[in-house]
Amino acid sequence: MLTKNDVQDLFQPTTSATGLPAFAYTCEDFAREEQAHLFARTWTCAGYGHEVPNPGDVMPRVVAGVPIVFTRTKSGEVKCFHNICTHRGTVLVASQASGQQALRCRYHGWTFDLDGNLRVTPHWGGHNEPSSDDLDKSCLGLKQVRMHQWHDWLFINVDGKAEPFETYAASFLGHCEEYGLDDATWCRTMPYEISGNWKLVAENYLETLHLNFVHTVSAEVAPFEQHEVIADGPCLGTIIDVGLPDSWVPDDPLPRWPGIGDNNRTAKNLALFPNFKFVIGPDHCCSMVEYAVGAGISHQRWDFYFHGDSATTEKYTDARNSIIDFYDKTNVEDFEAVQAIHEGHKSPAMTGARFNGIWEGGVHHFQKLVAEYMTA
Repeated sequence: MLTKNDVQDLFQPTTSATGLPAFAYTCEDFAREEQAHLFARTWTCAGYGHEVPNPGDVMPRVVAGVPIVFTRTKSGEVKCFHNICTHRGTVLVASQASGQQALRCRYHGWTFDLDGNLRVTPHWGGHNEPSSDDLDKSCLGLKQVRMHQWHDWLFINVDGKAEPFETYAASFLGHCEEYGLDDATWCRTMPYEISGNWKLVAENYLETLHLNFVHTVSAEVAPFEQHEVIADGPCLGTIIDVGLPDSWVPDDPLPRWPGIGDNNRTAKNLALFPNFKFVIGPDHCCSMVEYAVGAGISHQRWDFYFHGDSATTEKYTDARNSIIDFYDKTNVEDFEAVQAIHEGHKSPAMTGARFNGIWEGGVHHFQKLVAEYMTA
């Protein structure tokens, strides 16, 4: 377990601070502790509305070490529950499914509707007697998980004790408000497995000093020196005014978000602690969600969105592909760097990172957030 003594030098000014100890990145016990002490206590992105588009759709996940399930109810609402039967704790939903009228436990047949209400308890009162006076079904529905849907993204707070999502994410939401994302339409998912700790993946995203050394294309598109660093509570990232070049798709430029003008070229590389990253430009956005598989393996999922039917219309295929291919190439370069950093953290000579006060304030802020949750 991380102690306050371990991180006392982390809470110095950025230019004189020392980063998290190496074991915070390489120790499997620490990675397990993060599930309960960090991921369960924050607002974690855990799913997507487009994964459960229709009433009767269900999607199980494991978040913060806890089995959960998203359901799309008859009324069209997305709900999230602990994915266990309230009888004996059996996991209810094993895989994604559609057209479900109810969730039936494979062990003793207890059955719940998609709003979580307990409906059927076979033989509880005896053979072919479905109930008895000693069972109050109204008290034995599925336990709901606190959830907030922001556009397509589903955030959950597993321990139920975090401040309201709108308060927690206020700064992040403020940066996105101007674009008008109500018609953001999902286009494609790209999953990655990364040989490195999830925090190193996040830290790489939060600084731009590495661009000239790691990336061949993005350094030309978005020079590192033009990024403004954001570090405001759980909202982190960088903003750059030059954005992405129209020359990528000169013939059929993608439609812009309705909330911004024709001359707006700003690109925002935002993050909402702990696991949600969000890149938004004038004509597209993409989310990146990290899941810590262990100390040395991370899964990252990218989802790409465009305005309205430009996400699916054939005439914009080349435009969409040029953007997605750009990010894919950049990711490969980043992940190679992350793997090298992770290997370096196994060395006894790695006694904590040093931070540049101009470019790495976001990384320093991120590490302090980790330390605050892990020592509380």
